[in-house]
Amino acid sequence: MSQVISDFISAYTREYDFYQSASGICSLRCEQLLATQGIRAIVSHRAKRPNKLQAKLLQRNKEKNYASSEEIRADIPDLAGVRIALYFPADREKVKAILNDNFDLLKAKNFPERTKPRNNAKRFDGYHADHYRVLMHEIGLEEGEKSYAAAPIEIQVGSVLMHAWAEVEHDLVYKPESGTPSEDEHAILDELNGMVIAGEIALERLQKAVERRLTNAQGAPFDNHYELAAFIHKWMQGNLLDGAKPPIGRVDIVWELLKRADLNSPEKVMTLLPEAATVAAASAAPLSDKLADALLALHPELYSAYGTLQSSLTATEVSPQQTPESAARTDNMGDFLSAWITLERTFRILGADVNSKKGGYIDPLKGAKSMELSPGTIETIVGIRRLRNNLVHGIEIPSRKKLAEAKIALDSVFFELQNHPEQRVREALAEAKDPSTRP
Repeated sequence: MSQVISDFISAYTREYDFYQSASGICSLRCEQLLATQGIRAIVSHRAKRPNKLQAKLLQRNKEKNYASSEEIRADIPDLAGVRIALYFPADREKVKAILNDNFDLLKAKNFPERTKPRNNAKRFDGYHADHYRVLMHEIGLEEGEKSYAAAPIEIQVGSVLMHAWAEVEHDLVYKPESGTPSEDEHAILDELNGMVIAGEIALERLQKAVERRLTNAQGAPFDNHYELAAFIHKWMQGNLLDGAKPPIGRVDIVWELLKRADLNSPEKVMTLLPEAATVAAASAAPLSDKLADALLALHPELYSAYGTLQSSLTATEVSPQQTPESAARTDNMGDFLSAWITLERTFRILGADVNSKKGGYIDPLKGAKSMELSPGTIETIVGIRRLRNNLVHGIEIPSRKKLAEAKIALDSVFFELQNHPEQRVREALAEAKDPSTRP
């Protein structure tokens, strides 16, 4: 074994836990993003095991002749890896958009590679998937996890069928522990590849059949937020052909709100979608946000339920397994979101003055400007609103310290409202804070 490979494996063995942890955090992040936006998938992760990595390097070194550790790192992009196995292959484009929005994309590679000459011995074109080399945003990591933002991670996106075939082919062809596969074995793998490609076509047809069923359903409720997401995506394909398609956002929260408002069916959602989609596209906001706004304008009594859903669902994703530390952060999260909801409700109560639409949704920033609050308070609201949006949509997982600081900043906003020269503003804040007056 060359000294370069030996030194690299020794160093990587010490780094193995780092890459394993980085891939685990990235995997959880992907799983949350896909689930809340209604994309069905199985997400897994791993770091390359040192013994398997060594065998791979020894094999590749015959051609590469590595001269340094840097050359090895440049050649092996998947020391930390995440695999997204999609139920429906057509969701690859949706996943691409999600990854672009939530990670720093270093490189993308699509398979099969059209630039490579085709193997005439094969009737089918092999592996179909997208590979993305990414970095996690440091802002979305806990204080003790910031170092993982430096770890390049390869995210592989393909169908569940294709990933299964690729595992078999990879182990037989590229890691032959019992000799080189025969011509007959290669032919069987090619045959299986054809079956998998046919299976993917069937999955795409199944997805379209589900979308048609949901679109044509008469009064049948959405059984889960995945069905709601499928319906919304289908509607956007047919109605937003020439316009920008907004990100779908948190359909899990919207689905819960629709159930509470007795609007959980295709024909009832259709009454909300056109205007919500137009506003979302114009503001580059998630469609789920604007659907929630429309729902709350019709049913302001659901506002407190919306806040509870935001807090409980977001906290569950951030800390699936509660520890004393995560429980404390969940409490901070609940306190912060509760305070933000009080601010929103204050301007909702003032809605007739701000928007000439009693009970309609009022953005706190617009409300603050309308009430002529101080520039410092308006700037505070801008920062806190960004934190709230990032938290609820999973872009940032704030630390306990940051959440506590945001809560203190909101208290300063309440202080100015409480001392506002106009009595109607002071009364609106008092009503918003009073538990007995909440819907």
